[in-house]
Order: sequence, then structure tokens, then C-alpha cells
Amino acid sequence: MDTGRCRSCGAIDLQRTVCRESYLGGGQTLRRCGICAAVYLAPDFTPESLDLFYREHYRRLFPSETIWRSERRFFAWRGDRPVAEIRLARIAPHLPAGAHLLEVGSGFGAFLGAAATLQGVRLSAVEPDVANRLRLLDSANVEFVSGIEAASPDSIDVVVAFHVLEHLADPLASLRHVYAALKVGGRAFVEVPDLMQGSLSASYFHPAHLSYFTVSTLSRLACAAGFRIAHVGPHPNGGILAENIWLEIEKPSTAAVAPPALAAKPEEVAAVDARLDAVDWQASLARHGRRAAKHLALAMFGPGAVGELQRFRQWRELRRVGWI
Repeated sequence: MDTGRCRSCGAIDLQRTVCRESYLGGGQTLRRCGICAAVYLAPDFTPESLDLFYREHYRRLFPSETIWRSERRFFAWRGDRPVAEIRLARIAPHLPAGAHLLEVGSGFGAFLGAAATLQGVRLSAVEPDVANRLRLLDSANVEFVSGIEAASPDSIDVVVAFHVLEHLADPLASLRHVYAALKVGGRAFVEVPDLMQGSLSASYFHPAHLSYFTVSTLSRLACAAGFRIAHVGPHPNGGILAENIWLEIEKPSTAAVAPPALAAKPEEVAAVDARLDAVDWQASLARHGRRAAKHLALAMFGPGAVGELQRFRQWRELRRVGWI
């Protein structure tokens, strides 16, 4: 059901409809909140349509996620392990012996596999993809839980979520669950795509990503959940992560007074509008051609081969920046 409310702040007024989502064409629209400057897709999927999307559409729309012929090459070209090591280097100082780490959305398990090399760190994870979540764990001992809300209150030292928050229907509620699970002084590390970085096209907005964050909107969301911000900004490692936001937040020793509203200044809303208005939302000839070429390649060669080409391009970029 379409409530008309902002996905981040819940406001009904000043919700601008920007365009219809065209990547899948599932009936959602892209919206911008004039209160908090959030950008999001609505309405939500039903549980049935969400299951259908990830079961039948996701790997067709994103063929680079399809393992083809060689699993070893699949992961080598994706760069899961070197990216995990880059992230762990930033987080390891907060993981002394005896610390409890929880990853939300652990995927194939590369980060947990890397974290298992730390002495005496307890590992937990939330990952619904049972068929694939063990592939890169390298025999790490990981306790899987049903959701962040299932974690005992004040029990976790560090929570990490890489490219997860943008997938969730209620990002503020999710951050509040993280807050509840963390011990006082515990930290969360969040990585999401940055709406204000890189080039944008209509296909940037798709049903897998329900929210599109800026540094400011993500910061206000974290503060509204009760966190103290330790760091937020463009990803400090750059490279293939350059167009992402890196957020480090801490659960303070005294409960923070959450702001009464996630209000943005008018100039921030205007900057977001300018970013969105620069996108060619019309079905231009060039965009039609690119989409037709992709559909033809998928029909002729299948998602495996198309995904292999996409992964090869990522591998070249990883080599260019010296990560492999």
C-alpha cells in the first residue's frame, strides 16, 4: 500500500514525484522529500513481490551477481577479498580480543572470513541467502541470526553494514535496532552509495535500492537513531569505493536527545533537486540503444557471460588502483 509518507522522516507534505522507476518497471516512483531531502522509491514491495524480485529478477537485472563457469574467477574478478581487507583495516582497531562483531548483510562472507584472522573476535551475521553465505567464510566460525533485532540488547561491540541500508524499507528503524544491539561505546560502520557523487542516469535508480543517501541525509538519520557521529564523508579509500559514503557512528555513554525532526535546509533540498533534474529521464535514443544492446546480449549469451564481462571490467579497475 502506498502511504505517501517519506521513507526516512515519515512526512506526507512536500513529497515530490520525480519519475517512474524504469529499470524493472514494477510500478514504483522515485520521490524526494521536501522536509528531510530524502530520495526514495515507493511504494514498498509486498512480501510476495519482494520474494519474486530477488528470486527471479535480481540476477537478470544484475548479471554480475551470477556465478558462471569458474567460481574462483568469479570471486577474483569481483574483488570481494581485497575489498574486505581494505574495510577491515579501518575497523580492526575497534576489534580487540574478546570483541563481538555482527555483520548485517554478510553476502558471500568475505569480510567475516577476513575478520576471522583477528585474535579472539566473536563473529555473528545476518544473511538470508543461505545458499551462498558460506562461500568465502574460509571455515570461520560464524553464528547466523535472523535479524539485527534478534541480537541481545547491549551485546555487540561493532556492527558493520556494507551496501545494506539502501535496500531496507525502514532505514531509521534499522539503525535504531543497531543502536539497541550495541554496547555503550560500541561502533557501527556503514557504507552506502552517495547520490551526489559520480554520473547519474535513470538506470541508477532501481528496485533493489529503496533509498538514495547524501552525506547530510545519512548523518541526520544516524543522529535521529541516537548515535554520535565519529566520521562521515566520501569513502576514505577511494578506488572502486570512491562513489560511496563511509559512516562511523558510536553509541554514546549518555542517551542523546534525538532531534524532533529530520529537517533539511531549503538549500540542501534545492541541491538534491538540481542533482535529480540533471538526469535525462526521457527515453533518449542512446539510452534505448544501450538497454536494447544489453537485452540482446542477455538473450544471446545469457546472464553468466554478460556478468563475466562486467566482472572483468571491475577486475581491471582493481588492478588500476593497486588493490590486487
